[in-house]
Amino acid sequence: MTNLKSFVGRWCLLLGLAACGGGGGASSDPTPAAPSPLPAGWERLADLPVGVAKFGVAALGGRLYVVGGYDTRDTVWVYDIASDRWSAGPPLARATDNVAAVALAGRMWALGGEAGAVLQSLDPAAGGWTLAPNPPTVRFASAAGVVDGRLHAAGGWNANNSASASLARHDRFDPVAAAWSVAAPLATARNAAGGAVVDGRFHVVGGRAPGIRRGDQSPLASVEVYTPAADRWDAGPPLAAARASLAVAVLGARVYAFGGEDAAGAVVDTVERLDSVTGSWRTLPAMPYRSHGLGAVAVGDAIYVMGGFGGASDATGTESRALYRYTPAE
Repeated sequence: MTNLKSFVGRWCLLLGLAACGGGGGASSDPTPAAPSPLPAGWERLADLPVGVAKFGVAALGGRLYVVGGYDTRDTVWVYDIASDRWSAGPPLARATDNVAAVALAGRMWALGGEAGAVLQSLDPAAGGWTLAPNPPTVRFASAAGVVDGRLHAAGGWNANNSASASLARHDRFDPVAAAWSVAAPLATARNAAGGAVVDGRFHVVGGRAPGIRRGDQSPLASVEVYTPAADRWDAGPPLAAARASLAVAVLGARVYAFGGEDAAGAVVDTVERLDSVTGSWRTLPAMPYRSHGLGAVAVGDAIYVMGGFGGASDATGTESRALYRYTPAE
C-alpha cells in the first residue's frame, strides 16, 4: 500500500501545486533554460510535468515511461513521441527511487530501488502495475539490460547505512518462466553505473564504489562487458574520466554516456561515445545542461535525455524537467 508521503506527493505532482514541493510556477522551477543556440544535434522537447531525478526510464510502443524518482515516488509519467505530450500513467505498486527500468516481452519492468527487493511489472493494455517474483537480493541503483529475452541486473548498493557497500552480484530474470537465476558477478562491485546492451553483450559503465554516500565512495571509469554464452565478464575500454550516476543508451551499436558526477563531486555535462568497432571512447560536444541521476533511452535514430539533479549529491529542489532529443551527426 502506498505510504502517506507518496500518496500526498503524487496528487501534488499531478495538480502541479508549488506549495506541495513539486512542479510549481516558473519562479521555483530549477530547470535551466535551453542554451541558444543549442549544441548540434540537440532539440528541446516538451518539459516533464515535474522535475525528476534517480528514476527509471524505458521505451515501449512509441512512448517513454519515466517511473519513480527521488524521493521515493510512485508516479509514472508517459511521453508520447508522436504528439510531444506528457500524461500521467498508472502509479507504481511500490513507490521507489534509484530504480532500473526496462521494456521486455511487451511490458514495462521496474526493478528495486528504495522499494527494496521488488520487481514491478506493467502491461500497458491492462493499465496497472503488479508485483512479479522478487529478485534474490535488494537491487538499489543497479545497472540493468535485456539480453536474450531476459532482464539482467548487475551491481547496486546493499541499502545498509551502517555497513554501506556496493554489490558485485549479477542476477537474471526470465519473464516466461517467471524465475530468477544467478549469473557471474562483476569483477568490481559498483552502484549507480549505466547499463547497455550491444550485439548481445551487457555493458556496465562507470558507477561508484565502495559505498554510495559522498564520504564513502569514488566514481569509476572502468567498464565491464558480459558475454552470456560464456557467463563471463571482461574489461571493456574505460571512460575518459570517472563518472557515477550517469545515463547510458545504445544507438547504432554505439554506447553513449551522458552527464553524471565526476571525481571532484561536480555535476557534469560530458558526453562520450564507445565505438564497438574501434573499441574506444570518444568525447563529443557537451550536452545542453549539467545533470546526474538523469535518464536516457534510444528510440529510432535518436536518444531522449531527461531529468536529473542539477546540484551535487541528492540535491532536492534541483530536479530538472528538461527533455531533449539528441540525434548524433555521425
